Amino acid sequence: MEWKTLHTAPLAFASDYHQVHMWSPTSTAHGVVVSSLLFTHASAFVALPFMSQDTTAFDGQYIAPSTNNTAVEWWYAQAIAEPEGSSALANIQILFYQGYPILVPPQDPSQPEYYITIDGSFPNGTVFNFNIPASSGNVVSSGEDVTGHWGDAGSFSVTDNLSSFTAKINSSALGVTGNITMTSRAPYHFPCNGTNSPYFDSAVPSNTSLTPAEQYLFDKLGWTTTIPGGNATVSLDINGTLLQFAGSAYHDANWLPAPLNEVVNNWYFVNAAVGPFDLSGVLATAINSTRQLSTGFLAESGVILQNQCSLAGSKPVDNSTITLYGETYDLETGVNLQTGLIISYALENGDEYSFNLTSLVQNPDQIIYHRWIGTASGGKIGGTQYEGMTVFEWLNPGLNTYTPTP
Repeated sequence: MEWKTLHTAPLAFASDYHQVHMWSPTSTAHGVVVSSLLFTHASAFVALPFMSQDTTAFDGQYIAPSTNNTAVEWWYAQAIAEPEGSSALANIQILFYQGYPILVPPQDPSQPEYYITIDGSFPNGTVFNFNIPASSGNVVSSGEDVTGHWGDAGSFSVTDNLSSFTAKINSSALGVTGNITMTSRAPYHFPCNGTNSPYFDSAVPSNTSLTPAEQYLFDKLGWTTTIPGGNATVSLDINGTLLQFAGSAYHDANWLPAPLNEVVNNWYFVNAAVGPFDLSGVLATAINSTRQLSTGFLAESGVILQNQCSLAGSKPVDNSTITLYGETYDLETGVNLQTGLIISYALENGDEYSFNLTSLVQNPDQIIYHRWIGTASGGKIGGTQYEGMTVFEWLNPGLNTYTPTP
């Protein structure tokens, strides 16, 4: 969920957002694109057409973003090369966007509704970023087979059995062309369960009184994960330099009928492949809320051990926790950041698993969005420990100050 932590009045920080990123098709880009759009805090919470879950393909179109609303939907994929010593990990992140996850005034009609963002790095640590505008962003499905066409800029496809994902980029004018293919090794799933609901509503009791922002976080922010872990093959031409590797794969999709900065204050996302384990987790809060959304997914050799969401601290087992540790000053953004994190899982049967994630390279590096690529280690507590690779993110529209977990 990339896109992948999030205040009382987020629009008060419009000038800060503009310093982070303004759309420019000829400049470098970042995973979270900021758009200018004039609206009030209340206007984001409007009724929008949702597609029926019964008739929508698992990885298909769930909502209808357009220039007439502030909705956003995106399809995300990442690939990471196998670690080689202490060198940086070759990696790629690609997002197919409809609408903008961050919206701030004033309105700029020149910004495209449809676009692709690409971020990554070469094995030597050199990073690259692209924004690719598209004339359209059409997603069609037949059964569970899904195809997305972003004009002539690129496309993606998902096979009917939900076992593979392919992305193609064709933007030689901006300096990037090539293909990414992924095959899954773990079951596709929704955030709180197998395939019951793509929303986080089961994390809170049905009689809980929620604020508008909390309602959107728990009831309207959708998430499907088609490839929780798998194998990736990457072949891209980046400004004349080939990026080719085989490694670990991950693919999901998200949607929301309002921009994230109108709903989310803080959002950490974790994804890793460690030995036989594929894992992910989220720790998030809505604006003006003390309720922390916690999700955990853990699979071993393709068998799901945990797939849950809950309020952090609300239950002793069948839970996951994210612990932030360390502190370092980030020269690029002028803020303090963690040096790593630990994600732990307590299963319903009492078994416990723990994984330590550390960073080798950061890209993007924005004040509202930090993405780290690095190594991971862990496994069942008291059992065999494994090594692997990870991506973890802090999405921070609330401009929160980092504090290590007590």
